Amino acid sequence: MPTPVTVYRWDDAGAPQITEPYGTANQIKAVLDACLVNGYGAKQPLGWSKVFDDANGVVYQNDTSKGGSGGMVRFWPYAGDWGGRLSTSSGMLFQAAKSFINSEVSHHSGFTQSFYHPVSSTTQTKAWVVIGTASAFYLILAWVSETGSNNHPRYKVSASNYYQCELFVGDYTKDLAADAGQFIAFHSPASSDETSSNWASSLGSMVRDIGSTSSTTGVKIFAADNSTSFELYSPRVTFERSSIHIADDSAEILGIAPIPLMNDASKNIPALIDPTKPTLRGYMPGLINTMRGLNKDSYWPQELTIDGHRYFQLHSADANCSHVWINMEQW
Repeated sequence: MPTPVTVYRWDDAGAPQITEPYGTANQIKAVLDACLVNGYGAKQPLGWSKVFDDANGVVYQNDTSKGGSGGMVRFWPYAGDWGGRLSTSSGMLFQAAKSFINSEVSHHSGFTQSFYHPVSSTTQTKAWVVIGTASAFYLILAWVSETGSNNHPRYKVSASNYYQCELFVGDYTKDLAADAGQFIAFHSPASSDETSSNWASSLGSMVRDIGSTSSTTGVKIFAADNSTSFELYSPRVTFERSSIHIADDSAEILGIAPIPLMNDASKNIPALIDPTKPTLRGYMPGLINTMRGLNKDSYWPQELTIDGHRYFQLHSADANCSHVWINMEQW
């Protein structure tokens, strides 16, 4: 049964604001608290719980009463300074785990990754968007030209190698009947813990296709039977990105595909499926891949109605069109 989605934005009435260049850990935590736990203005929270909150980190858990796995995610500043400005080399770290026993110690933890708000100016708006449910959410931190008057690529959907933060936290849509590794958090494929980020550290850099074989980078997902073994899975696109620019909002996107999490090429899926670490592990919730990309030079944020539902377009990390959209209504 579809799950209703809530969209939170920096320009909502009563929304918390990120005001410092690159943001601070406290300001990002305030956004997460508001969207996940407390709500703001007329908007109710997603229903997550804050399990731990101290100088070592803040840990959130998704809502098991609404179908969540009970997985947890920790956020903390690399330098330990919650009030200081973040940066490329000293960002906000995050890590998913099956569980945390305190704000530092975890069980079955994924790779650590880093992010920060891309806006370096003291005067410009530090836009943010959270799109989510009781079990998963997407966080986007981006440049925005609210008047549509600044023509620099960092304000556009195609970011042309300018950093924009886009990350996922929560349960993927599992393919197995039971999957103990369902809760993940990442912004890009990795091979180990990371403490810095760059323009490709974003969901917008999603380029691996379903025909690609196994890789040394991916999302660390533990075995479905709750054992300590794990595999690296990557979100896979069916339709490759293109530099062809379509400027018509009513243009036909031609085709839609879900975005699966896979550890090998689709052609290599064996006849006998591994019950704990199958090639196809599941799907990114609410995320679709369209055959045609639209409006690469449009100002962010950009929305579009596709098959009767409203969708939010992810950035393309480079100069190509973005072919990836988040359903804003139901997952």
